[in-house]
Amino acid sequence: MNRVCLTVTAVLFTWACQAADAPDAFAGPRAEFAKYYRQIVGKEAPQGTVSFAIDPKVSASGKDAYAIASEGAGVKITGSNLRSVWYGLYDLLERRGGCRWFWDGDIVPKKEALDFSGLNVKEEAHFEYRGIRYFAHRGLTRFQAEHWGLEDWKKEIDWCLKRRLNVFMLRIGQDDLFQRTFPEVCAYPDPSKPLPGHGNGYDDRSLFWSLQYRGKLRQDIQKYGFDRGLMVPEDFGTMTHWYSRTPEDFLDTMKPPFLPQTRGYTGRNGLVWDIRDNKWVEEYWKMTKVAVEAYGEGAAKQQLLHTIGLGERMVFEDRKQNLDLKIEALKKFLACAHRDYPDSKVLIAGWDFYNKWRPEEVKALLPHLDPKRDIIWDYEADVSPIGHKNNFTTWGVVGNFPYTFSIFLAYENGLDTRANYPIIEERQKLAQNDPACVGYIFWPESSHTDTLCLRFFTANAWSKSPVPHGDVLDEFCASRYGEHAALMKAAWKAALPASYLRTWGSNCGVFFAGLGFDAGPNEALIKGWTKPVEEASSVFSLLSYLPWKDPFIQRDTIDLARMVLDRLIPLRMVELCRDISAWRNGKRDGADLPARAEKIVALADKMADLLALHTDYSLWESYQRLDAIEKVTNPEFTKTLFDNASCGYCRSHQYELARYWYAAHAKVMAERLAKAVASGDRKAKFASGAEEERQALKAKPLESLRPTLPRTEANFRKVLREIQALED
Repeated sequence: MNRVCLTVTAVLFTWACQAADAPDAFAGPRAEFAKYYRQIVGKEAPQGTVSFAIDPKVSASGKDAYAIASEGAGVKITGSNLRSVWYGLYDLLERRGGCRWFWDGDIVPKKEALDFSGLNVKEEAHFEYRGIRYFAHRGLTRFQAEHWGLEDWKKEIDWCLKRRLNVFMLRIGQDDLFQRTFPEVCAYPDPSKPLPGHGNGYDDRSLFWSLQYRGKLRQDIQKYGFDRGLMVPEDFGTMTHWYSRTPEDFLDTMKPPFLPQTRGYTGRNGLVWDIRDNKWVEEYWKMTKVAVEAYGEGAAKQQLLHTIGLGERMVFEDRKQNLDLKIEALKKFLACAHRDYPDSKVLIAGWDFYNKWRPEEVKALLPHLDPKRDIIWDYEADVSPIGHKNNFTTWGVVGNFPYTFSIFLAYENGLDTRANYPIIEERQKLAQNDPACVGYIFWPESSHTDTLCLRFFTANAWSKSPVPHGDVLDEFCASRYGEHAALMKAAWKAALPASYLRTWGSNCGVFFAGLGFDAGPNEALIKGWTKPVEEASSVFSLLSYLPWKDPFIQRDTIDLARMVLDRLIPLRMVELCRDISAWRNGKRDGADLPARAEKIVALADKMADLLALHTDYSLWESYQRLDAIEKVTNPEFTKTLFDNASCGYCRSHQYELARYWYAAHAKVMAERLAKAVASGDRKAKFASGAEEERQALKAKPLESLRPTLPRTEANFRKVLREIQALED
């Protein structure tokens, strides 16, 4: 059997009617089967090999379900609904075709023939909602969904079906919703110029594509999902957030009054209109109604609505006054949702509850909600237990009110492998067999950061019993790596304990751009990190023996190596800071400090080398992809992109930052430390002006910072072995 890794391609099939008795209702699944049959067998499938049907009775519980049954020399797939037909098709191609599905490609074997005899398969989802969100940060194309064009989205939606998800949500800005809702007030901005009222960092929402293009793209994305039976929640409520700020011309013309706000969200275009006056409730609500008609399938088919409430806002300092307003705001918008979309479920995001509420305050909200229509759409189940007792386990929903179990995984700067399986698996026990838990969702700030976690999430979202991450790892390696499965599995097992030392945020760049060598001791980190990090460091040697040709191995070896290096660098920095502090206080000699600082500089350089080896990590190459999908007309957008990605909230594993900021900053600190030790200046400061350095880099042409290291197997081995040598 030949193992062929194929990039997923998707073909858009449309049909006028999706009713089961429509003559072309299954044109899409038929064509998809024919495509993969040709790839596997090398010829056309015999006429009538596969047939499809929709029968709700396939499901015993009303959830997504399908049956696969042999019929003569062929096979019949029956789904409880259209998307379940697709699930059954992809399951069949796995079972008998040997196909395997990943977000970044398919594995499609070559076979002489396909045997469809003896099939009697019945599958039913355990969780009703199995959803994934795509968010609004910018920077690197792999991780930021706002960068993706329609072909990228087709590939992603196909993967959602292959892994039996049924909900996806685009929270990537408002596109042209203001212009569609208030055409007499809001003009389409000129995409060749900075956006009026733009901020800095991630708040700079200046356009790389016109809003006209983005609005059409959202329509096309959602239609592709709808045509396959997927559900897409539409947003409602106070729609003003950092990624969907109110246009300046709306503010100038409509002059909305604002809610008072004690902290957060600066600038008038980030303030919430005063919804204590119902006029402004209705103005916000107009946008939801337009979104349902313009981007969705219309009111009659709207299945899900979603709100974040007064997300992240503290309107009043008095907690009771603040809580009363937040509950009142939710009640007003829920009344609109129940009035205009009586058949739609309403998803009430848990983010604000986690951030700004207390458990007893969430409990006080529940009596105002309708358990037959409203769902607490929690997505913080994996939050670290340290200092956080505010999550679904303390809200009074377990066994009592519809809610979802979730993996948030990471903030925008957490672009590496870091799923905290010990926490996830322990808390999943509470939700797995709880009738009140109606969903298992994945709702991170970046996409495709943790390929193993995606496998774990999709496996557990469907399964009636928990699938431990160890079992997922076994299947993942066997499916993804072929003859190299054993070595890759050994590397994953060595690396995982170091991966979840990080919780939702932070990375090695934070250390360089922050206090650096001037930071004080952190004995807790040293104690907790030393053993798992030093054991995980064996991956550098392990990975260096792999042939570096398969694209999955190329991506995943860099993922594993950069994650371990991201833990190793802070550990060595914190150890150095501890000993610098002791030297400052006259408690130790400083002779060894300069050499250790130089080793940290070398590790920072090796991180840049690692990131240079793959296109996933270059801001310049991400910009080129944007421009290839749709021409970028703003000549200053490269600076905006750099600012978006390098701000304090977002900086992470971008090559241009690693090479020209983190490593350069480390070098300056090491030189200052060496000078101070030589002169006996125990009061010297070592960190340089990090923000000034960032702004200087932003002023340079982005192309001049692009990676140049050849992406060869020889360089891959060389970089890994040089890292290993630094630790030997």
